[in-house]
Amino acid sequence: MNRNQTRGLTAAGLAIVAVTYGLARYCFGLFLPDIRQEFGLSSELIGLIAGLSYMGYLAATFTGSWLSTVFEPRLPILLGGIAATVGMGLIAWSPTPAVLAAGVFVAGTSPGLAYPPFSDVIVRHTEASRQNVVYAWINSGTGFGVAFAGPLALYAGGDWRLAWLVFAALALAITFWNALALPRRNVHSETGPRAVPLRILMDRTARTLFVSAFLFGVVTAVYWTYAVELLTMLTGNPRDAVLFWIVLGIAGVTGCFAGGLVNRWGLGGTYRLLAILVGASVGTLPLLVETRIGIYLSAACFGAGFIVMTALLGMWSMRIFRAAPSVGFGFTFFLLSLGQGVGPVLSGFLIPVTGHSMLFFAAGLMCCGLAAVRISDAAAARLP
Repeated sequence: MNRNQTRGLTAAGLAIVAVTYGLARYCFGLFLPDIRQEFGLSSELIGLIAGLSYMGYLAATFTGSWLSTVFEPRLPILLGGIAATVGMGLIAWSPTPAVLAAGVFVAGTSPGLAYPPFSDVIVRHTEASRQNVVYAWINSGTGFGVAFAGPLALYAGGDWRLAWLVFAALALAITFWNALALPRRNVHSETGPRAVPLRILMDRTARTLFVSAFLFGVVTAVYWTYAVELLTMLTGNPRDAVLFWIVLGIAGVTGCFAGGLVNRWGLGGTYRLLAILVGASVGTLPLLVETRIGIYLSAACFGAGFIVMTALLGMWSMRIFRAAPSVGFGFTFFLLSLGQGVGPVLSGFLIPVTGHSMLFFAAGLMCCGLAAVRISDAAAARLP
């Protein structure tokens, strides 16, 4: 692809990541106080419903990687856009908690379908020297989506259904955009379906990557799901919680610079810095609620740290699994989401016992502990 085509692909990819990850998957926590009040949901049930978003991702991630490898990346990416549209539409309409849960699950499948195949698109259709930059920009779509959701939540006020309806309409429009922008299969170079080499997942250099992805998912799910509820409960001001969400999203946009950070500081150094940064932002949030600056500082550190860390995990995966990028990439983010599915469910049962604040302290400490994980020289050497 030439430079203009690459830019168009990057913009379309960023947009669909924004609606599938930033909106369909992560915005449930933003509207959690209003949803809980309308349906009268318990902490345990909230945890289970929130966990369905991550379970939806788990159900779809291997499907997306398989379709991308066997057929073409374009197919699962468009299916992901459709799933985001349908799932968020169900959330907007939901007359009962059961329909709400179904919408959360379907919406959660959308990034599992749409996101991993972009590793194939990037490796196949962009210059090697630009792949880190293109991936980092596409990955930063999560931050753009989260940042967009905040102002809309302020405008909608307590009408959370209106916000989800707007999200669904936006997802449909962006799906059509990707249908036009994504490259089709080259019939001259690809003659038919290819076998998926699942044995590549046994690569010994990937073990640390997989463990880190899972544990990072567990601790960050606590923040994504319960941060807004914690702030609303401790401050009594829902508006501050929404502004907190906007700061989180805007900070996440800095993930577009992840490629430069990894190239400059190396994999190990960047990884350790991010583990401490994200852990500190999670663990100190209950202590910072007395001041707006403290709240926004936590949001900024978490937003930037989370998006850059996910970009780092993706780059690390693409360098290890060059033979079938979407397979290794998909499994890495499968484990990340497995952790994010375990996190809310476990938290829902722990909160009545420990309280929100203690849960955040423990999650933050666990994340900081990831900085002690040693990354093998062999794995790091595969990065440019």
